Amino acid sequence: MIHLLLARLRANRLRAAVLVLGIAAATTAFIVLTGEVAEQHLELRGRVSDQSAPNFDILVRPAGSRTDLETKQGLVRANFLSGQFGGITLRQWRQIQELSGVQVAAPVAMVGYVLQSVTIPIDITNRLSPADQQLFTASVRRRSARGLSEFARPAINYSYVTTARISEVGTLNDPGELGYGVTPPGGRPRVICPVRPKATGGPFEVRSQRNGTCWSRVNGPNGTGFTLLPRGHVGILVQWTFPFLLAAIDPAQEAELAGLDRAVTRGSYLLQRGIAPGHGRHSVPVLMAEHARFDDQDEISIQRLSAAAAAEFGSGLSTDRLDALLDTERGPVVATASITADAAYQRLLTASLQLPAGPVVDSYWTSGRVSYRLEPDGSLRPRPVDNPASIWTAPLDLRGYVEVAPDAADTAFRPLSKHALLAKSVAPDGAGPRLAAIGVFDESRLEQGSGQAWLGGYRTEPLQPADPASSALLGGRTLLPDSNIAGYLLSSPTMLTSLDAASVFTDSSVFDNVSDAAPISAVRVRVTGAHGVDAVSRERVRLVAEAVAETTGLDVDVTVGSSPTTRRIVLPAGSAGRPELRLSEQWQRKGVVVAVLLAVDRKSLLLFALVLVVCGVFTANAAGAAARSPRLELSTLSCLGWTRGQLMSLLLGEMAVIGAAAGITGALVSLLTAEALGVPASIGRALAAVPAALAVTLLAAAWPAWRASRASPLPELSAAAAWSSPAKGGGLKKVRGPSRLAYRNLRAEPVRTALGMAAVGVGSAGLTLLLAITVAFRGSVVGSLLGDAISLQARRVDYLAVLITLLLAAIAVADVSYLNMRDRRDDLALLRAVGWTAGRLGQLIVSEGVLIGLAGSAAGAGLGLATTAALAGSAPGSLWLLAGLTALTGTLISAVASLLAALSLPLLVRAPSLSRD
Repeated sequence: MIHLLLARLRANRLRAAVLVLGIAAATTAFIVLTGEVAEQHLELRGRVSDQSAPNFDILVRPAGSRTDLETKQGLVRANFLSGQFGGITLRQWRQIQELSGVQVAAPVAMVGYVLQSVTIPIDITNRLSPADQQLFTASVRRRSARGLSEFARPAINYSYVTTARISEVGTLNDPGELGYGVTPPGGRPRVICPVRPKATGGPFEVRSQRNGTCWSRVNGPNGTGFTLLPRGHVGILVQWTFPFLLAAIDPAQEAELAGLDRAVTRGSYLLQRGIAPGHGRHSVPVLMAEHARFDDQDEISIQRLSAAAAAEFGSGLSTDRLDALLDTERGPVVATASITADAAYQRLLTASLQLPAGPVVDSYWTSGRVSYRLEPDGSLRPRPVDNPASIWTAPLDLRGYVEVAPDAADTAFRPLSKHALLAKSVAPDGAGPRLAAIGVFDESRLEQGSGQAWLGGYRTEPLQPADPASSALLGGRTLLPDSNIAGYLLSSPTMLTSLDAASVFTDSSVFDNVSDAAPISAVRVRVTGAHGVDAVSRERVRLVAEAVAETTGLDVDVTVGSSPTTRRIVLPAGSAGRPELRLSEQWQRKGVVVAVLLAVDRKSLLLFALVLVVCGVFTANAAGAAARSPRLELSTLSCLGWTRGQLMSLLLGEMAVIGAAAGITGALVSLLTAEALGVPASIGRALAAVPAALAVTLLAAAWPAWRASRASPLPELSAAAAWSSPAKGGGLKKVRGPSRLAYRNLRAEPVRTALGMAAVGVGSAGLTLLLAITVAFRGSVVGSLLGDAISLQARRVDYLAVLITLLLAAIAVADVSYLNMRDRRDDLALLRAVGWTAGRLGQLIVSEGVLIGLAGSAAGAGLGLATTAALAGSAPGSLWLLAGLTALTGTLISAVASLLAALSLPLLVRAPSLSRD
């Protein structure tokens, strides 16, 4: 049998070589393409409830921004983005915007903390005496942490009251004295309230922060008129400094996502670009929060100093002597006042809205993350850190330090970084970046969704006492943020601007220690068509999250199913008197965990498998022809006693040799091709080409071999009657044209015709599906099948697989056409003899190819259309148009393939063909 098998291969070596090359090409394509099918795949793990109602579906953060607690336990601190400054580029944000399925991509850039102060007058008119000179001091005691922390500032403010007119003395360019004072008749101006020189102590010492006023009963404080109090009234001025967390947004995206434009209660909304009308060219337009929500309160005690002290003060003292007097002199308390943070903030809010722009922003600060120590009972203990005093230096303040809130002297848990205004950025006219309040927003009116304050929202959650002792210390109340930007609990953003306006704060020519490379802290994404926690919505979200991660390389989190949880925090004792507290902090447990897996795109794998399917069709057709051609030989072997099993073994053995040769060839070629294309392909995967090619060949040849093994011991010798006999549908006398004859020829070979149609149909179905995903559904389609959500995406490698499939389909159609010509060469010669031209015979062959292509591509395009429509739940007009174009493409490919096969007509249709009849 082996000698006979080898003899048959030698006799049909040309056809065997063609089969080897075809099968090897298909297996090579499959092996190489599957090297591209393995990709990073995002999987959503977790259980969700219908109570989740997020206003965005995906949170995108800088790569590597997840903490260990988040990675291991899926826990995230509430409002953690208040400590996330930058990490995402503008280009990455725009890439997210352009992704298919993204409805809203709202960025938020945490710029940093800016300090804004407000002056609060305390009226002491009814505490005045008839004296011409009087001196008052205000000692301020700041209380925070529900009164547990205290910051005493004795005689931090003073007011010198006189009946004389006050005027400014000296200028900044003068080497002499500078401040406010009086000018005696015929005398020189005398400074009474000097401008304080650079402080020699630390930023929180009273002398470094002391402020005073020369109050004239004639022309007001420092001679500026009566703007703070009614004419004739006298007061003492105290300062309150607020740290504002400034965040930058895209106004249009934020309005669509959270309804920020509808949350504006006073003023106007942010412009997309530029400054607000009526404001200076250096102003940065901002929206300010309606409430600050700081747990701070100042208790103010006002003392009247002695007449001798007032006279000594009015004589004009140096700063050192003035401080020494105020530090030691005491008098009776004539008035007290209590100012809450909210009252001070409302005054600042009103004043800011009335001014065209605030003072120049000479510095801003960013804070780092809190680090924890895990306690034996599972509690988290924040680790204190030290920030240097130089963090509060001010480049534009003569005293050298900014006016910082006293709370900032308390224990720090976050490292701070300062970004100071460069001296060259301040123009001679004092121009520099200034914050211009154009409106006020109420955070309670924002559409934040349930439980999403932690995901880039605007709400800060207070800390609850976790044990009776802490509850008693806090008076049964919660712990709120204070003005310490290095403290444990931070406020949410209280000032918003546009990304365009905020660019000045990341401009390295304006501020030091900044970069504009990646200003965005997070991007919140709402997915088109995601309306809840159903399987289809989750799959749509997963698909977009996967695209974001693949396109940008950023960390993505799915917000569906996130729920509040609590962690016990052991807050160490503060330096201002607050004892250690055990607190319960609201964190968020991510209900859906995004897992990045190396998975197989099943749709791509299916398309790649179609390459082998079409190869199997081609092989089955070739195997059938090879099995039918030696009928006389098989009949002879049957007469000699060969059993049906032996005959089938002979035929399958021939095809097995061809398949093995094709597999070995495919393995070698796949390794070389993969290396040239840079596609991962291991030796093990390449060797898989051998069994793959062998399996495809044997499966395709099994049915033809089984039929051919039934050879009769008395073979048919009247082959000439096989085509034109009446039993087969009549002779040539019924032929009325190439198209009718082509149809009859295809009906005469139903199996071969069906194989050709199947090859074209498979390629057309794949092409229709990919074109529909790309054109009609913008690159992806999501739907459900049998209750399971399914998503399909079109990738370049998928188009390559379909292209190879169509190429193999064209070869299969050409092979069908060639085999039809070979089997009917006598009939074609007869037609040629009775007057049919070569062109008319070619038209006959092409008509057969067109009929095969039309039927196969129409069925395949219909299948692709139905599959896409079933998944998407709709069939837009463009989908039908694409299906029609695909059917036309399949028909044209088949026509061209059969035309190429028709080129062999002159070799098949010759005079010797008739001599056999």
